[in-house]
Amino acid sequence: MQGTKKTYKLFLVGLLSGMSLFSLFAQSPFEPVYAEEAATIVDQVQLFTDRNIYTVDESIHFMAELRVFGGAELDSWSSMLYVELVSLDGKAMVHEKYRITGGRVNGSIHVPSGALTGDYLLKAYTRWMRNRETDSFSYTPLKIINPFRKELSASSVVITTQEMPVRVLYHEGILACSTSSSEYTAGDHILMKLSVEEQLMRQAMVCCVTVVPEGAIDLLGGQYQEGDRKRRQEPFRVSYLPDMGDRLPLSGSVVDSDQQPVPYTTLHFSLLGAFPDYYAAISDEKGRFNLSSSWGEGNQEFFVTPEQYESSDLEVRIDQEFDGRPGLSLSGEFSLSEEESELARKLTLNMQLSKAYRTLETSGAKTEKVDDGYRGKGIPFYGTRVKRLIIDDYVRLPNLEEVFINLVPEVQFYKKKGKTRIRIMSENNSIGVYKPLIMIDNISVFDEEALLALSPEKIERIDLVNDIYLKGSVAFGGILAIYSRKGDMAGIDLPEGSYFFDLQGIYQNAPEIELTILPGSRIPDTRNTIYWNSEVLVDRENPAEIPFRAPATPGNYVILVRALSPDGEILSASSRFTVE
Repeated sequence: MQGTKKTYKLFLVGLLSGMSLFSLFAQSPFEPVYAEEAATIVDQVQLFTDRNIYTVDESIHFMAELRVFGGAELDSWSSMLYVELVSLDGKAMVHEKYRITGGRVNGSIHVPSGALTGDYLLKAYTRWMRNRETDSFSYTPLKIINPFRKELSASSVVITTQEMPVRVLYHEGILACSTSSSEYTAGDHILMKLSVEEQLMRQAMVCCVTVVPEGAIDLLGGQYQEGDRKRRQEPFRVSYLPDMGDRLPLSGSVVDSDQQPVPYTTLHFSLLGAFPDYYAAISDEKGRFNLSSSWGEGNQEFFVTPEQYESSDLEVRIDQEFDGRPGLSLSGEFSLSEEESELARKLTLNMQLSKAYRTLETSGAKTEKVDDGYRGKGIPFYGTRVKRLIIDDYVRLPNLEEVFINLVPEVQFYKKKGKTRIRIMSENNSIGVYKPLIMIDNISVFDEEALLALSPEKIERIDLVNDIYLKGSVAFGGILAIYSRKGDMAGIDLPEGSYFFDLQGIYQNAPEIELTILPGSRIPDTRNTIYWNSEVLVDRENPAEIPFRAPATPGNYVILVRALSPDGEILSASSRFTVE
């Protein structure tokens, strides 16, 4: 059994690293035979936020730490964290992806202006965690205030006390933090000292430090945990492979008109936009496929084409990027205490002032227009060692068939079942074993008769790779890449079963700017989070000193330090001060 476990892990690493062995398709990582061993590998996410109460148009700063149990033989497992801000009825207000580096994520997520006042959850999970029930995810409770809307966010269905999740409690006594004074005036320099009090704690810890108004953060506990509540247990099944390495995952299935899975179907994926690329995959014996594309920011536009068989009507179903299942349910109506209402008023005022001055600062700024270009610009995915034909360099011919006959003799034609087919000739005699990859504007096409009839006046250039080309796990008998003048595929019809879709890229946090108020400045101090640092390193021999500036808003403030101990316990320390 141990050998099976090791084989399974090596198999996943090989598959996700882009191994081009056809033997991979003799077995699938989605096979039930692997479920028992795969179930021993468990991802666990612990997340800290800078506050628990926010207004719309603010950023929620967070730190998340991933720990993997049962996967010690792998240097890295999941490399991407999925974070969603969801209302209690399960509706996702915003969702983002973050790259996990060294088992940690330091990020922020923006509260949209349309979010209604109410209780929310910041949900975090990895792709591997989607193979389990949703209560294994990380859920941090938050309150959102929208001063511009009177409506309240929808509440969840009330559930019984026995089913209520419990909060993860913090443990005090090992960490200690303090300031030199308990009272300050606006703009004073404050020096916070952080130390480890426990003599047995010899290992350095990475601490998360937040300074916020009193009542803005829970000092006793953080996210919800599963607890001992009874729930329906579903058998573990590998439906999602983990994100591994610097790649974006893309998975799904292929079905026919009867909604039955279709195995061993070649799928063509084209990444469009300023940096086009191409990916290929073959569905396994269960009709499932799994591939990965390079990292990217923002939404990336893809085009997928299944290679249809005779009289086939195939449909490609892309897996949802984010988990759409219902999550934890919490009971109770939204309410604010008298202290929370006063805090919400101050937070709202600072948010509005911040927006006003931010607008003034950026009103005169100029933005550069990004040239998305058209498909085919830059270096294509197949490189530059190609035979390239520029149409304008030669006399006009009536159609592409004549262009190939007279100018690109390596492209030849033959009849099969009454239809004209294209093949690419090469000194490599094995090239004929595989079908060629034929593309227009980086999109695969299969109607070769329609392609040959195209007018050369619509074509800018033709690239030819006349050797076997391997992309992922799919081999092609050469590449014939045609680029139109207008990037419109020269008017040829899109292949059957093909469609466009977006894949959300990695969220890149905006750089944090430390607020410095100069003497006589008219810009107010609008910080709702006075200080946030999720990477403070401290050990018993090396205490940390952290400077920050006292806020301009009078009131009581708290410092909360949190860290995850080697055995998974959440350690904390807190301190208070007042600004007169």
